[in-house]
Amino acid sequence: MSEEKQEDIQVFTCENCGGNMVFDIKSQALKCPYCETEVAIDHEGEVHEYDFSNVSTLEEKSNWNEDVEVITCESCGAETVVDKHITALHCSYCGSSHVLKTKQSAGIKPEAILPFKIEKHQAMEELSKWVKYRWLAPNDLKLLYQSDKLQAVYVPYWTYDANTSSTYTARGGRYYYETREINGKKEQVQKVRWYPVSGQLHQFFDDILVNASHHYSNTIMCGVEPFNTDRVEPYQSEYISGYMAERYSLSVQEGFTFAKQKINRELEEAARLEVLRYYDTVSGIHVQTHYDHVTFKHVLLPIWTATYDYKGKQYQYIINGETGRIHGTYPYSWVKITILIILGIIVIYFIFVYFNS
Repeated sequence: MSEEKQEDIQVFTCENCGGNMVFDIKSQALKCPYCETEVAIDHEGEVHEYDFSNVSTLEEKSNWNEDVEVITCESCGAETVVDKHITALHCSYCGSSHVLKTKQSAGIKPEAILPFKIEKHQAMEELSKWVKYRWLAPNDLKLLYQSDKLQAVYVPYWTYDANTSSTYTARGGRYYYETREINGKKEQVQKVRWYPVSGQLHQFFDDILVNASHHYSNTIMCGVEPFNTDRVEPYQSEYISGYMAERYSLSVQEGFTFAKQKINRELEEAARLEVLRYYDTVSGIHVQTHYDHVTFKHVLLPIWTATYDYKGKQYQYIINGETGRIHGTYPYSWVKITILIILGIIVIYFIFVYFNS
C-alpha cells in the first residue's frame, strides 16, 4: 500500500492494482475492494489526554482537515466528516441525497476510535430478529428495513478525566417508634428523627463519556450502549477510509457541563452511602465540587444506522457497531392495539364475573 497526497487529499492506494483501499471490518485491516489485497493497520502509538484549559490552542493546531472534509445535509443540517476521496451519496442521519461539501473545519482530531466489529450482513441479521419481536408493529414493517439504506457511521464522543474535591451537606435520619391506638388497636408507628450532617469526598474520575452529537441523541445512544471504550485504538485515518464520522456538534466546554452532571450524580450517591454508614436514612443531599487537572479527548464510536418513511412519517434505527445491540423507533398498528385492548376487556370481564359469582 502506498499513501499518496494529491492536492492535500490522502488516499490509501493498493500497490497491486491501484484501487482505493478501505477499512475491512472482518480482517480489521485495509482491503482493496477490487483485488482483495489486505494491508495491516499500524496499532502503535498512545491515546493521549489533553488539558481542558488548552482547548482553543488544540483547535487551532488540529490537522484533521488534511485527511477529511465536512459535508452538510441540505435537508436536516447534519454535518458529516468523510475521508476526502469518497463521495457521500446519502446523509447518515435522514437518508437525504442532498448533501454538499463545505469549507467548515472538521474540528479537533479524534484521539481514539473504536473500530467496527459488526459487519453489514451481521447487522441486518440482528435487525431481522429485532423486527420479528415488534409485536405491535404493522406486518409490512419488515419490508421497509432495506439493507441498501444501512450506513456505517462513527458517532463523536468526548471523554473527561478529573480530580474532584467535594464537600456535602445532608440530613441523616434515625428511626424510632411510637405506640398509638388506631381504631381501638395499639400499633407501632415508625418515625424519623433528623440530624444535620456534612462531610468531604475526594475522588478521581476516569473517562466520563459524553455524547457530542445533536442528531444521535442521548436517548437513542443509550439504547445501544454500552460501548467497550477500554478497547479503543489510537486514531488512524485508515479506520474511516470508506466510512463516515459525524462532526461533533457539542463543544468541549459544553460537553464538560454534561460530564459534571454525571460526576455530581455519582458524588451524591457516594455521599448517600457514606451517611448511611451512620444513619438509617438520608435526605436533602447537596454537593459542592472543585475540579482539578481536567483532561479530555475526542473519541469515535461505531453504529450502523438507517432512516425510513412509513405513511408520511420518518423513523430511525441504529445498531451498535461493536456489539450488535439495537434501538429504534417504529410505527404501531392500531388494528393490533385495538384487538389487544378488546382482549384485555374480555379478560377483565371474565375475572370480574368469576369473583362475583
